[in-house]
Amino acid sequence: MHRNRQWGLLPVMALVGLLLIIAPGFGLAQGDACPALVQQALEQIGQNCNALDRNSACYGFNRVDATFSQAVEDTFFSQPSDRSALTTLQTVETAPLDLDAEFWGIAVLNVQANVPNTLPGQAVTFVLLGDVNVENAVPADQAVLPGASIEVTALVAANIRSGASANANVIGSVPEGTVLPADAVSEDGRWVRVLYASGPGWVSREIIDPIGDLATLTVMSRENRTPMQAFYFRTGVGDPQCVDAPALLVVQSPEHIKVDLSANGADFSIGSTVVLRLLEGNVMQLMVVDGEANLGGITLPAGFTMTLPLSPDLRSPAGGWENFRPLSEEELLLLQVLELIPPEILSYGIEIPTEGDILATLQQFAQSGGASGQGGSSGPAAGQADCSNFKPTSPLGGMAFGPNTFFWDGAPGATSYRVNIFDENGNQVASYETTGPVTNLVGDTSGLGGGFSFSWQVVALVNGQVACSSATVGMQREAPPAPEVEEPLPVTTPDPNPSCNYNYECEPWLGEDAEYCYSDCGFGY
Repeated sequence: MHRNRQWGLLPVMALVGLLLIIAPGFGLAQGDACPALVQQALEQIGQNCNALDRNSACYGFNRVDATFSQAVEDTFFSQPSDRSALTTLQTVETAPLDLDAEFWGIAVLNVQANVPNTLPGQAVTFVLLGDVNVENAVPADQAVLPGASIEVTALVAANIRSGASANANVIGSVPEGTVLPADAVSEDGRWVRVLYASGPGWVSREIIDPIGDLATLTVMSRENRTPMQAFYFRTGVGDPQCVDAPALLVVQSPEHIKVDLSANGADFSIGSTVVLRLLEGNVMQLMVVDGEANLGGITLPAGFTMTLPLSPDLRSPAGGWENFRPLSEEELLLLQVLELIPPEILSYGIEIPTEGDILATLQQFAQSGGASGQGGSSGPAAGQADCSNFKPTSPLGGMAFGPNTFFWDGAPGATSYRVNIFDENGNQVASYETTGPVTNLVGDTSGLGGGFSFSWQVVALVNGQVACSSATVGMQREAPPAPEVEEPLPVTTPDPNPSCNYNYECEPWLGEDAEYCYSDCGFGY
């Protein structure tokens, strides 16, 4: 374990200015040392971790402890500004606030996740503030790093999907002749990952013409991830010693790019800045600061939060995402320190939502019929469809194993609808879309994998843009039918004391033989 110390305080005038910025109402009674140390730490990570390479970690401010998947020198990653490749980093832990020792650990990670190589230098930024531990959940021998990209041309109008499957939902489309950069292929070779306007997506191999050799692209799958794209984390629980020095894990994607991540066994996507922390009772909280997050099919906008119960070891969900609500005044105050993170280590500077911003979003929910308290939400096309009565209607009590007809009350103005199905961990496992404003469709649930607990939601679209999403409906899928078993043929057991029927035909299947039936079996047999 590496321990290092940096000393020094900022001038009094800088301290007073900081108090006015990030801790209104707390005043000097909270003490001068805490905000001064926080400002010193945040200023120094801008110098220590500037221009951090993709798939790298930076020791930001005292104190940071780390472990690695291979032997390293004693002095490796032991001082502020030290850097390490993520391919060998196993865990990184930042120290909680200690005013006596002048510790408040900060580390910065640049994670590629599913950001294509066609966006050079861009990555997902993790900032560990205070009492935070992050463990790489991608084994070093399984981690992949996408190589060089090639270009592909759409032979026809092509749908861009969120995953490498015809069951994945459509996130956009391009006209015939569109040239797209591609950097990966699916395991079965039938799908190619391309860079679309909102981020990476997948297109069928059958409808593109590669300008180059697809065999040179990296093979990617959900289990085949870049370092730290999946991770386990924990933060200190309870109120911080100082409101200016909370224990938070900040995660920011490149601007306007959606990325897929997995935290403590829960898959989600962000196109934004989010904050993760643990609450008492093994509960993970995700707060959206900018943009939005997709949590098991629920779109969570800026200024809102949801929670997820975790198993006792914090390594898997113990339920589904719940408690969709606006950030509280206390939570907004806790997040104010994020605005002081130097922009040179981020994709863009952070601005905390105001109560006015949150109120405006709530008003949009009300106008579009989004049931924020029940997991419903609005999208870019909110207001172009009447979502006031939009809701799932069937099935509500359980799914059949096989074809199911899904019904819902429509949203007038919608041009099509999409049904998404999720497994017990909130992962989307199927998606079906109508070709018009009909309010039912048939989806097959036999190919959803194992397990019995599933949920579904319906999404109203206006010309491909989301107008509103319903709450998810949880239910059990019936067990698959038992395989048919053929009845065995009866087995004939010879009579141990057969009697001869004297028909002069030897019939061994009746038990006749020369010993007991010489008249039938004793001649020529």
